[in-house]
Amino acid sequence: MKIKTFIVILATVAGLIVSTFTAVMTFVIIGKPICSVMLIKISLTVLSVLPVIGFLSLFSGTYLSRKFLFIQERLTKIRDQEFTQNNSKNFISEVHEINDDINYLSNQLETLIGDLRQKNHNLSNLLISMSHDIKTPITIINGYIEEIEDGLVSKKQLPEALDYMKKEINFLNELTVDMLEFISSMERHKAKEKIILYYFLENELFPLLPKNENVQLINEINKDLVIEFNKIDLKKICINIICNAIKHIEKGYVKVYSEGENIYFENNGNKIEKEYSQKIFDPFFTTSKSKNRKNRKNGFGLGLSIVSNLSTNNSYKCSLKSSDEKKTIFSLEKKEIIIK
Repeated sequence: MKIKTFIVILATVAGLIVSTFTAVMTFVIIGKPICSVMLIKISLTVLSVLPVIGFLSLFSGTYLSRKFLFIQERLTKIRDQEFTQNNSKNFISEVHEINDDINYLSNQLETLIGDLRQKNHNLSNLLISMSHDIKTPITIINGYIEEIEDGLVSKKQLPEALDYMKKEINFLNELTVDMLEFISSMERHKAKEKIILYYFLENELFPLLPKNENVQLINEINKDLVIEFNKIDLKKICINIICNAIKHIEKGYVKVYSEGENIYFENNGNKIEKEYSQKIFDPFFTTSKSKNRKNRKNGFGLGLSIVSNLSTNNSYKCSLKSSDEKKTIFSLEKKEIIIK
């Protein structure tokens, strides 16, 4: 039964009961006996009120059915992944609240589905690149094992062959660690804590960085700045960005400073070309032009992808702010969370 029909029947029955009860009570109150004449009058009164009851119930049923139809249409659109927002006002407060809740859920679903699509895309790229990077060392190791089994490797050549296989195994191990780190970086809802950023850098981060006499570490963070962040995530982000900068500096500095809750990493290392400004955050992307795995200095190209994921998980966005011959700046900017 549709809601319009249900409301019309319900209102009509209720109206008949109320009008009949009112007519009967009227005669009881005035003290007149309910005889056949009075019964006819009561029936006529009820029948005369019936069209009014029917009209009012039809009007209210039509109005409410439209509101429920509107809600149903919105839910159908969400089911079809049309995440539109509707801020129209409704006379009935409950319907207005339902509409606001649907707006909120629509916004949340749109964000979640977008995240899932991006993660699916990243994982697909990860598997494609991983299969290529894993295949080569496995082929090499398998080839050496077959040669050893067939007696094609002499005792004199055996240490060199084993050393080569160890290097390939180390390569696979490093690749596996980076991939697991990348997949782990997609995990959200980690516990955050308040961090005094200046002392975090001085006491917990800088001591972990590789010593380099040619690179000066400068901490210009406001000493009163407190941010909410997962400490392990923040440590991974800072180490990755600063270590990447140190690799590309012959002699110079890495400076960390802040503007509000936004954090900036500045260095005077090599310029990053504009065409790479977005690509450097893609999994397995590296600016190294060498096709040889052994000559690749930038790792597997997962570092900045991990940084991007960890930043997003903590309501920040990491991006390449600018880069020229004089300096390069990476930013870690606080994102505004908009709940519609």
